[in-house]
Amino acid sequence: MGKVMATLTENLQPLEDVSKDIIQILSTLETHTSLEKTLAKEEQVLDLLLETEATASTIIKAFLALERNVAEKLIEAEGKKHNSLAKLCQIEQELKPIAAENARAETELQFLLKELEELKVMEEEMEQLQKEVDEDTTTAIPSAVYLAQLYHKVTKIQWDYDCDPTLIRGVHYNGDVAQPINIDSTQHSKTFVCDYLWSLVSTDW
Repeated sequence: MGKVMATLTENLQPLEDVSKDIIQILSTLETHTSLEKTLAKEEQVLDLLLETEATASTIIKAFLALERNVAEKLIEAEGKKHNSLAKLCQIEQELKPIAAENARAETELQFLLKELEELKVMEEEMEQLQKEVDEDTTTAIPSAVYLAQLYHKVTKIQWDYDCDPTLIRGVHYNGDVAQPINIDSTQHSKTFVCDYLWSLVSTDW
């Protein structure tokens, strides 16, 4: 715009000069020929001025169109930015439940891993306990078998291990005589039972 105004000012200068010439001619009463030349020069200047104004108008219109185009693009870009932000907010809202579900799944996974670790520890303890039981059983069973055989040889009693736990049942062998044993432990004291069984044992060695 500054350039256009400078051009207009530059083109108006000849018009001002022509006006001065007319005043000078009128004041000095020069010849008709000089006046015609001056008027022709003034007409040329006016044509140049009109052409300059037309050019300036075209430039201004182009500038306004460019400005309007830029404004429209800015508005369009702002609209796209707004839509992008809205889409981003929507995606964030959609991701919140997923993030919460992932957090819950992670918590459950940690809990299950902890339980698994505890089960492994329990399994190791059970294996150790089973090993100790096996060792004790390996040691105790032969001793129990030996004692049972020893008691059988001494007492000559064959026990019925399948009877009711409250009953003491078996057969005492004394030579060719087989004497049944059938005692209800709930009806007799341990002392009575012990004395009775020892009474069956022969003292002849």
